[in-house]
Amino acid sequence: MILLSSVCLLFTFSTNLCAKDEWKPVSPSELSMKHGKVDPDADAEAIFWDIKVNDAGQQKMIMDHYIRLKIFTERGREKFSKVDIPFVKGLKIKDIKARVIKPDGTIVELEKKDIFEREIVKTNALKIKAKSFAVPNIEKGVIVEYRYKEVHKGSSAEDMRMVFQRDIPMQNVTYYFKPFKSVKYLTFNLSGNKFVKGKKGFYRATMSNVPALKEEPQMPPLDQVRSWLLVYYLSRRNLKRSSTDFWSRVAGAMIEVYEIKDTLKPGKKMKLAAAEIIKGASSNEDKIRKLYDFCKTKVKNIDFDTKITDEEKDKIKINSNDYKTYKILRGRSHEINKLFASLADAAGFEARIAFTGDRSKLFFNTRKAHESFIHMAGVGIKINGRWKYFDPGSPFLPYGHLVWYEENTPVFLMAYKDYITTKTPLSLPKDAVKKRTGRFTLSENGTLEGTVEIKFTGHFSYRQKMNNYDVSANKREEFLKDSVKKLLSTAELSKIAIENVTDPEKPFTYKYNIKVPNYAQKTGKRIFLKPGVFEYGSEPRFSSATRKYDIYFHYPWSEKDDITIKLPKGFVLDNADTPNMITDRNRIGMLDIKMSIDRGSNTLAYKRNFYFGGGNLIFFRSSAYKPLKDLFDSFHKANNHLITLKKEIP
Repeated sequence: MILLSSVCLLFTFSTNLCAKDEWKPVSPSELSMKHGKVDPDADAEAIFWDIKVNDAGQQKMIMDHYIRLKIFTERGREKFSKVDIPFVKGLKIKDIKARVIKPDGTIVELEKKDIFEREIVKTNALKIKAKSFAVPNIEKGVIVEYRYKEVHKGSSAEDMRMVFQRDIPMQNVTYYFKPFKSVKYLTFNLSGNKFVKGKKGFYRATMSNVPALKEEPQMPPLDQVRSWLLVYYLSRRNLKRSSTDFWSRVAGAMIEVYEIKDTLKPGKKMKLAAAEIIKGASSNEDKIRKLYDFCKTKVKNIDFDTKITDEEKDKIKINSNDYKTYKILRGRSHEINKLFASLADAAGFEARIAFTGDRSKLFFNTRKAHESFIHMAGVGIKINGRWKYFDPGSPFLPYGHLVWYEENTPVFLMAYKDYITTKTPLSLPKDAVKKRTGRFTLSENGTLEGTVEIKFTGHFSYRQKMNNYDVSANKREEFLKDSVKKLLSTAELSKIAIENVTDPEKPFTYKYNIKVPNYAQKTGKRIFLKPGVFEYGSEPRFSSATRKYDIYFHYPWSEKDDITIKLPKGFVLDNADTPNMITDRNRIGMLDIKMSIDRGSNTLAYKRNFYFGGGNLIFFRSSAYKPLKDLFDSFHKANNHLITLKKEIP
């Protein structure tokens, strides 16, 4: 864990909590501040950020937030001109108050009518709304402060993350916490490890002089680098003697909660069902494939059914056992995975339910023990002496794959009597491919026109399908147009076709016609052309000369571009060269570009092959930043290679 020596964590009790309807007094020094105390170059700085967590109520947790900010620059004014307070289902935001205090002490308060609600994220897995408001009369030099209350019904502070570091420098961050019973906590990137109980059941935790968390490209997940702590209440399985003892207790609880004993001890009915499904299969792989296809295609997945509302899904009862899922051919993702495990066990395979971490949020470490760090990822089945992993409950994953954030991480394989620990494999660069094909014609005025086909496989395909399956056809086209215009701002797309949106085995595919005015630049009798059309307009992956955090790529991947460009009549290549192949000595990454010309049709052929993540290397220490940056700078330069065409003299 990274220890931030520039911050100080103090856990002491204080009864000086802000009264319900009172603002804290503003000091003359706060009004006259010209620059930040934590960061003199900051655009804005939090003078304090207070969160009061009262978890002593009956089936309800209340959190009071109080933030005071000082604005120093125009960028700071722009950033905080609007405030979004996000919330999800089951969480209520109320009692929002805000005001602006000018350097002369003049106060402008937010009016209730200026608060509105809007949707900021909508996917199948996550829907986030926000209470939003424009900050009144915000300008450079003012103090902005706002307060609001979160009401969590039927919830508690169990597994709560108390975040002490955000994207703004903070002079003081304070949590006031009133638990309803004995509490423990795990700290991450914090020095000090002590909670002191005070009067009326409250604790107070203050962290001072907290630097801003400045995100960098390809950095580890936020919880891996920022300062935070996890709160959990004491239970029997938390009273551990060691991490091994703890996970043994958790495994026992998971086996009970998910009824794994019933799943992996199938009865006669399930054995007959499995025998019927695998009829005719000759090899072990064929048998598993038949069971997998049955669970994937025959059992309706409630979690991903776009015809059922969230409210209707909440009313559907959990199936009483796996055979019930088999009989009614309907279940949630975890029920489908359990059915698959039960059928595999009934067919004579060693099957276990796989629980693992989520490395998109935190690198799972079994020695940093807490059950909230794991989730059901799928099913592990031993085939011909090797563990293979399956997730039929994720409808857009192909056979034998896990979601990227469940790869390359410790995994618990649980049976009904015990569990074993191992590690999930990492996919190879060839398992996640962008294959892009373009057939173009370049006009003398620099306009590029043609047809495009882009096929995504592996993790690329999964991400596209998750983003597109539950939205309208028009919305899917908007997503595509936006992504193209980020690189080619003048692009015009037509005849768009989007294929295999919900098919887990086939690549997610875009097909469209494109016209790009002024793609190439004409000067006199010459045209300057970048033949790497799909990389046109791309920015360097790493722009900063220095680096604070380690470098982390989600997974290995490949890109394959096949482009032809019919050149304008009367124009030929003017001593055009081809970039040399680029790679590092360990072959972690490679870029190979080849170009040729068909003089008969005056057509340029451009082929680009790229991969990164060779040798299963996707994580690098910050000390390796310079050579890694140099490598990607070389890739970027080659991707944007410029060639010259000249007017042929008759």
